[in-house]
Amino acid sequence: MAENEFREWPEVRTPNGTHGASGSRTYDFPLTDEDRLAGEGVSRGLSIGSIEGTVEEAAQRGFVYRHRRELVGIVAVVAVVAVVTSVAWGFRQHVDSQEVLSSCQQSVSIYQANTERLKKTVDGAADDLQIAESQVQDPKTVTALHAAVDAGNDKTKIDASCDASASVEDNQSSDEKITEATRRLGDKVEAILSAKAAVERSKNARDVSVAKADLVNKVNEGQSVLGTVKSNDLNARQNLSAALNDSQQMAIMSSSADPNEYLKQTSKLQNAIDKLNATAIAQ
Repeated sequence: MAENEFREWPEVRTPNGTHGASGSRTYDFPLTDEDRLAGEGVSRGLSIGSIEGTVEEAAQRGFVYRHRRELVGIVAVVAVVAVVTSVAWGFRQHVDSQEVLSSCQQSVSIYQANTERLKKTVDGAADDLQIAESQVQDPKTVTALHAAVDAGNDKTKIDASCDASASVEDNQSSDEKITEATRRLGDKVEAILSAKAAVERSKNARDVSVAKADLVNKVNEGQSVLGTVKSNDLNARQNLSAALNDSQQMAIMSSSADPNEYLKQTSKLQNAIDKLNATAIAQ
């Protein structure tokens, strides 16, 4: 074998440090942890399986022991988080309960305000309730107003209340009932106001129609007076003629919804007729 070739086996020293060629040799290899535990186990009468288990347990105990402080910290943090979560959940439940109770109490206040508003609306319709069917263009509007006011006077009780000692669900249910009752009060108010406005429009329409008819009749009367009455008062005759022209224009062309405009013109025409009649020459 050449000197430069790789030796098949490395040199192994004998326990006495010699390289003797003869005699038995004892090789000194370093032992692993498992070998040492196995050796100890043999001396204690342990089996191979139990030795392997013991090695694994020792390794586990070694990890826990080495990281015991970190593990204690983790456990403490988990415990704190659990406590905080529990407290937060309880606080959230308390806040939700207070919010529901507050909302319910606010709904009660709104309901009471709308109850007062309905009462004032009913009282405000008193004058319109005095209007007869013969005074309006559409008699049905009067009937509708009376029905709306009767509904507004109908007292209804709500089987609901807000109670701090009640459950969140009960207060939520009460809140919903009170809110619905408030909506019905608002509907009654709107119904009365709508019916009241309809009666007033219908009455005004009839008043305009009557005032226009009265003006037309007065125009006819004025024309008769102007053609039949003999008078030496030229101004009185001219005033009546001018008043007749204005009245005719208004009766035919005007679309005013104010009956007072027709009434004023009728009164003006009546004055002109009276003045001409006052200057009439006896026949």
